[in-house]
Amino acid sequence: MTRQRRAGGGVDRLPSGRYRVRVITPDGRRVSIGTHTTKRAAEVAYARSLTEQSDGTWRAPLTAGCSLDSHATRWLETRLTSRGEPLRPRVRELYQGQLDRHIVPELGDIACDELTPAMVRAWTVRLRSASGPGVSTAAKCYRLLRSIMATAVQDGVAKVNPCTIKGAGVEPADERPIPTVPEVHALAAAIDPRFRCVVVIAAFVGLRKGEMLGLRRCDVDLEGRAIAVVQQRQLDAAGNHLVGPPKTDAGRRTIAIPAAVVDDLRHHLETYAQAGEQGYVFTGEKGGPLAPHVLQKHWAVARVAVGVEHLHLHDLRHLAGTLAATTGAGTKELMYRLGHASPQAALRYQHATKARDVAIADAMDALITVGTANGTPVGTSTADP
Repeated sequence: MTRQRRAGGGVDRLPSGRYRVRVITPDGRRVSIGTHTTKRAAEVAYARSLTEQSDGTWRAPLTAGCSLDSHATRWLETRLTSRGEPLRPRVRELYQGQLDRHIVPELGDIACDELTPAMVRAWTVRLRSASGPGVSTAAKCYRLLRSIMATAVQDGVAKVNPCTIKGAGVEPADERPIPTVPEVHALAAAIDPRFRCVVVIAAFVGLRKGEMLGLRRCDVDLEGRAIAVVQQRQLDAAGNHLVGPPKTDAGRRTIAIPAAVVDDLRHHLETYAQAGEQGYVFTGEKGGPLAPHVLQKHWAVARVAVGVEHLHLHDLRHLAGTLAATTGAGTKELMYRLGHASPQAALRYQHATKARDVAIADAMDALITVGTANGTPVGTSTADP
C-alpha cells in the first residue's frame, strides 16, 4: 500500500505496515513520536499528544528512550551541510526515501540508546541479501544511519554509536566503461541536434548533468574558450526546478575548453539557447529549461542507434577525465578541472596514464637500441668524469 504522507501532524502508514505518529511542536517542527502496529493505537497516541499540547504537559521526545524514527525526523529537519547550509531538497528527498523504505520499517521504533551493533549488523545483512535492495543501497543506508546515530550521541539520546560494522558503508567500485572518441562523435551525430552539444560538453569538457542544465549564456566565454561553473539545476520529485550552487566548493570553477568544442558550442548558442545573458544554454523542444527526463529520452534513443546501450550519460564525463589524465595532468589539476573535492575521485582517471607509461617504455627502448648500436652499455654515462 502506498503511504499517504501528510504535510502536518497525523498518522501515516509505513511500507512495513506499521503506523507512524507525527505531531507539530509548539515551535513549528514536525516530529515523530513513535510507531504502532495498529491504526487505532496510533490515533490514540496522536490524540493524546494534542491534548497534552493544549494543556501544556507535552514534552518533545528528544530524551532518553527517544526512538530512532523520532530522532531521524529531527535530524533530517535540522541537518546542515559542511558549509552550514540546510540540506538541498533533492538530498532531503533521497534521505527521506532511504529512511522510509529501508531504515524506519525495521529499526524505527527502537530507542536510540537501545540500538546495538548486533541489531545493525543483522539489518545490513538483510539489506545485502538476495531479497534486499542490494549492496550499493545497503551501503548508502548504513552511512545515513551512522551519521544519524553520530548526532544522537552528540544530542545525548544515545551513549555510543552502534554503527561500527567494518566495511558496511563501502560500495563496490564497479569499473564503468569509458567511451571512445569515435563513439562520442557517433552519439553526437545520432542524437537530436538540440542535444548534440550536451554530448560534446560532457565528453570533452567533463561537466556533470546538473552543471550543464544550469549553464547560462553569461557563463560561456567563447572568445576566451572558458566555461564558468557557478550553479547547477535539478528537478525535484514534484517537477520543480531547483537552482543552486554546485554541490561542493570545488564544483565552483572556471575551466578552459578545447578548441574543437568551440564551433559546436557557438552553433548551439546561436540556434537553441535562450535569449539574454541569463538565458539557459540547454533547452527543451519548446524552448524552456531542459528537463532531465527529456534529455534521458533522447540519450536512450541515440545510444541504441550507435549500439552502446551499456553507456550512461555520466560515462561521457569519465572520458573527459581520462583524456585530461592522458595529457599528463596531475591529481590537483584533475580535481580542479572535474570539480572534485577529494583526490580519491580524481585518481580513478589516472589509470589512463598506463598508456602513457607504455609510450615512455617504447621511447626508452629506442634509446636503449641506439645506445647498444653505438656500443655504449645501458646505464653508462657518456659525460666526462
